[in-house]
Amino acid sequence: MAGLNELEFQIDLEPAVKFLEFNSDSWEIFHEVEVKKAVRIEKGRIKHLIVEKEEGVAIRVIIDGRVGFSFTTDPDALIETCERAMKISRISEEKLDDFPEGGLSKVNSIYHRKVVEAEEWLKEAGKTVISTVLEKGVNPAEGVIEASGTKKKILNSAGAELESKETFVSAFIECVHGEGAAYDLASSRNVDIDLERMAENASTFAIHSSKGGKIEAGRYDIVLSPLAVHQLLFHALYPAFSIENVMKGRSPLANRLNEEVFGEISLIDDGRQDGLFMSSPFDDEGSPTQKTVLVESGILKNFLKDWKWSKEVSADPTGNGIRQERNSYPITLPTNILVQVQAQEDYEKALYIHSFTGAHTSNHVSGDFSLECAPAILTNEDKPIKTAMLYGNVYDLLKKVEFGGKEKIQVENTYTPWLKFLGVEVKG
Repeated sequence: MAGLNELEFQIDLEPAVKFLEFNSDSWEIFHEVEVKKAVRIEKGRIKHLIVEKEEGVAIRVIIDGRVGFSFTTDPDALIETCERAMKISRISEEKLDDFPEGGLSKVNSIYHRKVVEAEEWLKEAGKTVISTVLEKGVNPAEGVIEASGTKKKILNSAGAELESKETFVSAFIECVHGEGAAYDLASSRNVDIDLERMAENASTFAIHSSKGGKIEAGRYDIVLSPLAVHQLLFHALYPAFSIENVMKGRSPLANRLNEEVFGEISLIDDGRQDGLFMSSPFDDEGSPTQKTVLVESGILKNFLKDWKWSKEVSADPTGNGIRQERNSYPITLPTNILVQVQAQEDYEKALYIHSFTGAHTSNHVSGDFSLECAPAILTNEDKPIKTAMLYGNVYDLLKKVEFGGKEKIQVENTYTPWLKFLGVEVKG
């Protein structure tokens, strides 16, 4: 098992570098190795420990201004992968004239050795989640706890030679109680992840869901959990900040810089904040990460730009060229979105919504959404709601934000407190 703990590259890139230097106008090599370990929970039992190690190389070439892309995990197919990228460039509609020189931002607490060596911790973590759920009298239906480490390197013809190591811990549990069900997520860079809290949240809402009744249609003050905030904003709002979507007419934020578009809320993309889940010294094409204020007290201030689209608009990249998988082309995506609002402890009377179903159906071009809230609680009546529908537009909703809690939690890209909104339309 010791070899699987090592984040060391095995594929020699030198032959590819020499080949690309001679045969292309410009080139880029993205090299990543990952060690991933996970335990799965099924029907209240730890089923098995999964241990995987994978190394891959993604090649981009520019020939006559056209970009070709290819990927391999086979160390013996590196030159063939370069040749395939060159062939694709001849018919590609993707255009670019060079790659970034690259740079590093200072970021701390994104790598922890104990995560890579987490076999025993994972087993104990699984037991902790199961026991916490069972103590609540709820069934832990399914879940997964994953610990992974990655090492990535970027080389290109512009002179970039960058390398970083990062670790990730994530957990998910779905609980069932009678006819009710609920789930929760947690993530961290280290094994300090709060598993008990996650398990308690999922258990509590599964119990509420099983007892849930109907809600009368009307306008309610609502409170969204960090999970619900992320689900809504990730699908309905974040794509609108991509300069590519702005330029292609797919963002309602086009031509609205320095206008008051939202309520009293600030949104900041910060890819270099210590310890956060999406922080890194550079993005996946070598540009240094940075802090970009997108919205300041409701006023639109900036957009997100990867390398290609920064050149299209003659601006500096914001360090948001992200590969969703190591075998994918980099696109403009957020890093850590920091949600900032006035803080307050007591939410008073409100409809508390833990999570949404169908958030991916939100329309990011218009911001419209129609989401099932499952589960939810009317706090003033201590009444569980089996299901309710939230209709509206994300821009209108954000104008109704009143305040947030003092504690912030990260859910994937979003680092946010609970948020309270005033007078939102809800239907049964």
